Amino acid sequence: MRAAAPVSAILLCLCAGLVAAPKHPAKGAAAPLSQTAWATFKGDNARTGRALSRLALPITLKWRVHLRSSLYSSPAVADGRVYLGSSSKRVYCLGLDDGKTLWETELPDRVWGSSPTVVDGKVYVGAVDGCVYALDAATGARLGQYCAQRVGSYILGQRPDVLDSPMVQDGRLVFGSDNYDIYGWDLSATAAAWRFTTGDILHDNGAACANGVAYMSSRDGRAYALDLATGAQRWVSAKIAKPYNTVPALDDQRAYFSGGDGILHALGLADGKEQWSFKTGDILMSSPALDGQGSLVFGSGDHWVYALSAADGKQSWKFETGDGILGSPLITGELVWIGGFDKHLYALDLATGNLRWSAEMGGGVFITPACVGNLVLAGSRDGDFACFEAAYSPPLPAAP
Repeated sequence: MRAAAPVSAILLCLCAGLVAAPKHPAKGAAAPLSQTAWATFKGDNARTGRALSRLALPITLKWRVHLRSSLYSSPAVADGRVYLGSSSKRVYCLGLDDGKTLWETELPDRVWGSSPTVVDGKVYVGAVDGCVYALDAATGARLGQYCAQRVGSYILGQRPDVLDSPMVQDGRLVFGSDNYDIYGWDLSATAAAWRFTTGDILHDNGAACANGVAYMSSRDGRAYALDLATGAQRWVSAKIAKPYNTVPALDDQRAYFSGGDGILHALGLADGKEQWSFKTGDILMSSPALDGQGSLVFGSGDHWVYALSAADGKQSWKFETGDGILGSPLITGELVWIGGFDKHLYALDLATGNLRWSAEMGGGVFITPACVGNLVLAGSRDGDFACFEAAYSPPLPAAP
């Protein structure tokens, strides 16, 4: 484990196409399962952060590029292309094989935290001017925009920033804004189908979706469950002491919300009541990843990565890094990938939390890694963006 360093000063939605991998296995071996797309934040609209790919050591650098801006936007991957936004107002499209820039499109304002979603040949990404932009995935041409309304009660009196990672589900575009509102745009229409007003700004509080319900939190310290088709409220949670900061992760029973109070809150999907909570030593801006087998992993501003039981919140292990952790983990079989503000990307053993591999990045890692096939993509605040190639781990035995 790494020695602790001073706490960082920065406090700062099911879309993936899961298919058999194109990688050729050894003769007589079972083909490893993999995926050819990571088309939205954390890989799917339940925001599980779990890849179908099962990866193992060795891990090597495939390519590395330096982009002319800070990276707070996590990458999306589709059709052999990587998409990510930047603080320089540019949305980049890179070739997955070599990292070469295929196009870059300048938006009217910065992409600050909003991660792209790629659906039906379009890239949707939010900007600080209060709009989600639709770009042609092949060319980068601007195709349309979906803007939050400017309202007089807006707390900062300027603009309704969109820092959320937009979610597209059943033909509806869902995102929140700093004007306190959650929007559900019907992509086949020309106006917002519904708008739901919360008690404060929605700032990095993107939506997750399951069974026709969108789950989202606000800086008002409450979590909301909204009907995806109508925007009608299903439930609202009890208020926590400090605001929620992240996108929730969903399994079939609970929604897991990270709080500015340093507590991970597990709320029942059916009623929003808290089933358990787990307190860390600092602010939480890392949304948990779920392994699908009853465990979840997340990082904290207190420098530690935690693994808990999803059923009751009991700690399985923790791993200390050298600075605060603001990004969310990626799970690829037995490996957990997570970056920290100590300028490192880590691969930890899912079962034990032991360090299996690490790489130094050019700056603090805010964004969440993406996985396609046996490739993992990660970037840092200084514009350093890298693609790592891992070995395939044998697939799990078939169920009897």
